[in-house]
Formats: sequence, structure tokens, C-alpha cells
Amino acid sequence: MKSIILSSLILGLAAATPVINQRQDASPSSVSPSSTPNPAAPPDAVVSAAQAAGSGSSDSADAGDAEPEEASTYDPTAVAADIAAQIANAPPAAVTSDAANLVTSDTRKRDVRDAVVCTTRTFNGPQVTVPTDSPGAFQAYQPFADAANEAAEAENVPQGYAVVPGFVNLQATAKDPSYLTYVSSKLASYNPAQCAAICDAMSGCTAFNIYYERVPLVVSKSTQVPDKNACPGLATSPSATLIKCAFYGMPLLYTEATNVGQFQGQFQVVMASSNAYVKSSAPSLDGYEGPVSFGNKAINAPAPVISHGFLRSQTFGTNVPYDPSLCATTCAALTTYNAKHGTMNGQACVFFDAYIWYKNGADGVFTCAFYGVPYGVSYATNVGQYNNAGDHWTVGSSYGYYLDGYYVE
Repeated sequence: MKSIILSSLILGLAAATPVINQRQDASPSSVSPSSTPNPAAPPDAVVSAAQAAGSGSSDSADAGDAEPEEASTYDPTAVAADIAAQIANAPPAAVTSDAANLVTSDTRKRDVRDAVVCTTRTFNGPQVTVPTDSPGAFQAYQPFADAANEAAEAENVPQGYAVVPGFVNLQATAKDPSYLTYVSSKLASYNPAQCAAICDAMSGCTAFNIYYERVPLVVSKSTQVPDKNACPGLATSPSATLIKCAFYGMPLLYTEATNVGQFQGQFQVVMASSNAYVKSSAPSLDGYEGPVSFGNKAINAPAPVISHGFLRSQTFGTNVPYDPSLCATTCAALTTYNAKHGTMNGQACVFFDAYIWYKNGADGVFTCAFYGVPYGVSYATNVGQYNNAGDHWTVGSSYGYYLDGYYVE
């Protein structure tokens, strides 16, 4: 099951010139301690003084692997409570840093059995045996392509979602660090609307990928994959078809369709008719006006930003989904903290920009930038930049939220 891990916030709540901290994967030479804070700077070039750097690892297999169907463990209430507590308890005259929480895993030894029991697996898609039972015939099967193309037509796209541009009828599935889980047995057909309903009910779900997967028909009952001795996966082994929906905490890009399958023994697992869908807007939040879309641009406050209402920014790890409610929690906590300690001239947080930083078009990290002054769409001009290492950082899914009464155009 995927673990959602959020490290301690790195807060500089009282420094006249905030200390700049780097992400765990940043090059030390890329960060200058005396740099002026930039609310929309790449995380590994200049990183905010309020930062959460979670681990991008997961104990779930890729969506194409055989694994139990499990629900995401992301708990926004627990994460929000942790954020608020750490801000409230931070000393007013110091920057505290906890590079990462220690993560331990429970390693279980596999039970030793006298014999492997083989079984014919259950499946929910049509078997492809004509003209041959082969990877090529599976991916060329026209009814699969017809289903994917029809599901991408505007009238068939689930309400509240949009098709990811370029991610229609592909022969690869998404591979993204924000992967949450997948379902198969709950699906009776290639039905994006059913996947959307599951995503809507899942904490942290922002996007999903639906596809057909060719898998071996006969597998070990305990592992659901072939056993090399009892029921080996051969190139000529009969196949079954699974219809799957994989769910993600970040918006997907067509460039992330890089999982083209695998071999289980000599049996080739492949995918077909892979479509991806993303929520068409960020969620509304109680107590805030918005969201106002800034497209693929972040707010660029006038310089020096510290004199024009910029308070802090916060960058999460790749295992934390796109969740603006976390920004709202921090915004409220900053207001309380500044009023109590007189930091940042006691400014209240009245506006934040929630967006994603992409490194070279992938590996998106959820980011919030907080302000004591509201800024309208005309200030959304930061489209990204290059760092010293030549990496290209770009912005996506940027939305502004205004505390009630502070909305500006």
C-alpha cells in the first residue's frame, strides 16, 4: 500500500531575510544562503523557507504489475493537522530543519509451501485469440481502439474531467510518482465514468488512467503471476484481458506514458487503448473565493517580494497529491503565527497560489506560495526557468485562492 509521507516543515518565521533551504535532491552548489526568496523559483534552484519534502518512494508496484487492489493511505486531515502543529510550535527566532522523517518498512518472509497451486485467473475483458493469441494481435485489436477513441469524445468524457492532451489510445500507461492505487475487479467494462466516480471518492485523487492489459491466464493462486516450475509463463501461454484504472495524485502528462509492459517469465504483458483523464478544475475551498485559473503560470510579485506581501512558500514531496486544502491550512496557521509573534509585520495570509513545478516535463511537486496581499491574473507571468544544471522547470495547474473579501481581478 502506498505510504504518504510528509516531512517536517522547514520554517523561517522570524528571520528578517528568510533563510533559503534546499530540497533533499538539490545540489548544494545550486543554493545560495543569501539569495532573495522567489515564490516561484524551482525547488532545486531556490527553495522556499516553508517546505515539506516527502519521500517519492512507494511500496506499491507499478500499475502494470500484479498486486492486490488497495486503497490510498493519503489522509488530508492528518497531514493538515501536522502542518498546523508544526507552524504553531515553531520558535519565533529560529529556522528549524528536519531533513526527512525516518521511514521503516515491515519486511515479511514469504511462507514456505510444499507445492504451488496454479489457477485460472478471473478477468473482466474480452480474450483476444484471433488471428493469434499474441502481444501484437492484442494491441491491434480494433474493438479496443474503438472503445478508447469513443471514450475520448467530448460527450463521453466524465463530468468534471478533461482528457489529458495526447493521452488517447496509447499502448503505454502512466508512470508517475504520485501513483495511488488501481482497480480492476470493480470494472465490468471500459468505462471512464466509473473510474471518475472512484477517483472522486478517493482522498487525493486528481487523475486516472484506464486501459486494457494482456496478462497470463494461468497463474500461481497465491501470487497471481506465473510460477517458473508449476505454471511457467511461456511465450505461447494463453492470455487473459484485464480492464484497469490506475489513480494518481497529480495531473498526468502524455509524456508520462512510459510503462510499456513487462515479461512474466517469457510471457509478454502489454497494454492497449490507454486513455488518461484529469480533473478539469481545482477544488473549491470553504472560506475562499476561487479557484481562479492561472493556467501554466505562477504569480510573479513585484520585487523585492518580501516588501510586496510575499510570506512563504511550501513545496511537498512527490508522494503528496495536488491538494490546495493543505495550502489553506498553512495560510491560516501563518496568520495566527504572525499575529502572535509579530513576524512579517503581523501580516495575515489572504491569498495563495497552488501549482505544480515540473522538472524537465516530469516529476511534478505540489507547491503553495502565500501572500499578505492579493494578486490578480495579470501578475501570473512566471512560466518557469532553467537552473544552473540546465534543468527546465515549468509551472502547471496554477490556481489562486482568495480569502473571502480579498478577491481581485
